[in-house]
Amino acid sequence: MAERLTERQLQCLRLSATMTDKEIARALGISENTVDKHFREVFRKLGVTTRKAALRALARDASYAPHAIPGDGEAVAGERVDAAGFDRPSSPAAPSDRSLYGLYARLGRWRTPGTFRVRVLAIIGWAVAGLIVLTLLTGMVALIFGGLDPLAPTGPAT
Repeated sequence: MAERLTERQLQCLRLSATMTDKEIARALGISENTVDKHFREVFRKLGVTTRKAALRALARDASYAPHAIPGDGEAVAGERVDAAGFDRPSSPAAPSDRSLYGLYARLGRWRTPGTFRVRVLAIIGWAVAGLIVLTLLTGMVALIFGGLDPLAPTGPAT
């Protein structure tokens, strides 16, 4: 690599393995525009066009030894750094990570399916599953409480 990445560029790149730009900005206390600027510089310095390619290039370069991020040897709350220097969600969750946002953030790639088609199929699938469960529950309620209804007709109709 011709130019060295700055510490902040390394932080952004490593966090991008498991976080979105918004999450990176929140974790590092910077704006999303600044995160985007850091990525543009990373791409220029590494000569790549995607984050995956940048992460691969970083993993191949031995001069970037894995170390905790950001800054003072501490990982972002609720995160840890694996042997390759990439962040992975820690377990069990840190107390500050017990919010709904923390739960959502730990879902990783599962929270955003890849393509529009996958999202549509997921929505349709959940809707159909919900309708099936609702139908089954309605039938069970009718079976259980239908025989207990004092106003229900009993006996032969006249």
